[in-house]
Formats: sequence, structure tokens, C-alpha cells
Amino acid sequence: MDNPNFVPLKKPIFVVGPSRSGTDMMRELLTGHSTVSIAPETHYFDDIRTTVEAPATAVLRGAELRAVQDYFLAQTHRPFGHGGEADKGWMHRDDLAALADELGGTADAYFEAYVMMVAKDDSVSIFGEKTPRHVFRIGDMLERYPDARIVGMMRDPRAVTASYRDWRNQGGFDLETDPDHAVILEEEMLRARRSYHPLILATLWRGQAGSMLSAYKEFGPDRVYIQKYEDLVADPEPHVRDLCDWLDLSFSKDMMNVAMSNSSFSNFNDAHGISTEAVARWKKRLDDTEIALIQSVAKAKMIEAGYALEPVSPTLAGRVKGYGTFPLALGRSFAANKDRVGNPVSYLAQRLRNL
Repeated sequence: MDNPNFVPLKKPIFVVGPSRSGTDMMRELLTGHSTVSIAPETHYFDDIRTTVEAPATAVLRGAELRAVQDYFLAQTHRPFGHGGEADKGWMHRDDLAALADELGGTADAYFEAYVMMVAKDDSVSIFGEKTPRHVFRIGDMLERYPDARIVGMMRDPRAVTASYRDWRNQGGFDLETDPDHAVILEEEMLRARRSYHPLILATLWRGQAGSMLSAYKEFGPDRVYIQKYEDLVADPEPHVRDLCDWLDLSFSKDMMNVAMSNSSFSNFNDAHGISTEAVARWKKRLDDTEIALIQSVAKAKMIEAGYALEPVSPTLAGRVKGYGTFPLALGRSFAANKDRVGNPVSYLAQRLRNL
């Protein structure tokens, strides 16, 4: 390819948002359209792209080339962070390399080749990717792809916290042919438990919500679309139609047949549809102290996003314990997630920017 800056993705769609905010549902919904393919989360823009010099222009060579190839190939074996092995996935190295070379041979070209190959369907003409934490990389994605559309999911931080705290594997993985994956899933559940603290999750949500709201103000409604989880599940079809209009897509009823996947409370179901079950569950799952701690940190962004504060009566002992255990919990969470942060300096800078 003569031009290493060649960008093949026309109007790519990126799904972002706070973790546990319905990004899986949005990915399923969009991929239900016959012309759209949204790749599962790669974490590329917040992970390996931050460690590669000039990812949009420098042709990869040697060990760096191998590392980028392995990064994507491993994700065709198991999801990101699940210990996938590059030589055990469905995607072949030579096929990935051939398309990436055609697109310029850069790190970004490998990302583009990967999301295109995930589609596996000639009818697809619109490609994209879903990674919640890319909410901190909206500016980078729009700089690389000026005609990209960002679909940001927004959800009540109290519901996000309850969902994260109670997350466990609900199925959807092929453990019969890959029994070792069960061990990784147990480790993932342990990582989630080690990462839990209401103040940590509220602080993270505040940064994520702040990043999304700031991007909406900076880049405008033509490039950033914010969809509240609660509105979508309460009355799906009108909101899906509005989203299709924004994306210049024709609405299809097939988009409504989303799978129940990665839920904290419901078993995997590949034809579940959109449900309202999870909207108010946090009111029963969280106690007054947890709610008060979350609101104390996230109050301003909650109000900006349209979420009403809950009148609660936390105990003094509970509040003291919550704030007193926060530093230790923060250290424990960072240790549990240290292998998932890419470039640590860049990782922390992006998250602190909107606090």
C-alpha cells in the first residue's frame, strides 16, 4: 500500500460507556442490522495503541509486529483479558497480516483488519467496535476516524455499582471444548470482587460520565450520541428508530432480538430481547450507606445526566468504614487490574482528566 495513512473504515461506529451500562446490549442491537458489524471489545485504543509509537503511520516490524498480531489473534480464542492464545483462535495469522498489510501495515491497520474480519459476512458495509473504557479515548478515535460515530451508553451509577458487585459468569462460553476457560472465569469473578468498593466505582463512573458528556459538548451531537440505558429498555423501538436515523440506517425488527449476555443476574440467552428487569434492581441490592457513598462522589454528574438523588439514611459507622477502607481498596483494585492498563501513565491521565 503506497499510503500508510489510508483509512478504510467509512463512518465506523464505536460503542462506549461506563462498565455495566448496557454496551453489550447496544452491540447486539446494532449487529442485528444486516449491514452492521460491531466487534466485541478489543481495548485497543486504551491498551496496546498507547504502547506503539506512531500507530497510525509506522509500519510494524519485528517483535512489535508479532505482539500486535498476537494481541488480536488471542481475542479470537477468548475475550479480552481471559487468557486467550494467539494460535488457538479461529482467525489465521496469515489472513490477518495480508489484510492489515493491504491497509498499510500499521497498528491501526491491524485494528481495522481485525474488525473487518470479525464481520465474516459480505453484506456488512459498516464496521465498528465496542469497548466501554474507550469512553476515555473518544478524542483519539475521532482524530483517527473523523467521520466515526460514537454511541455512548449512560446508566445510573447506583445500578452500575450493583451490577458490578454482583457480577458472575452466567454462561455463553463454550466450556466443553475449552474447559480451561472455566478457571479464567473464576479468576475474573475474583478480580471483580477485589475491584469492588462503592467509592471506587462511583469515582470511575464520574470520570466515565464526565468524559462522555465532555465529548458530547466538544464534538457535538452529529458525532456523539448518548443513549440512556433506562430510556432504551423502557421503550425500545422508538429509541432504536431514533438511533437508526442518527446512523443513517433503515430500522429493522431483527435489531430487537438481542441476546441476554454478560448479565450479572440472568443466564445467557441468545434470543432474550430487551428487558426492564435490571432498571430498579439496585434499590433492593444496595443499602443506604452504599447509595449515600455513591451519591456523595457522583452527585454532580448524576444531576447533569438526569438522575435523581435518593433520600437515604446511612449510618455514621457505615460512612466512616466506607471512607476509611477506600485507600486500601483502591490499592487492591489497582493490583487486581495492573495487567489490563496498557500504558499506566496514559491510563491514569485519561481517567483523572474528568474527575
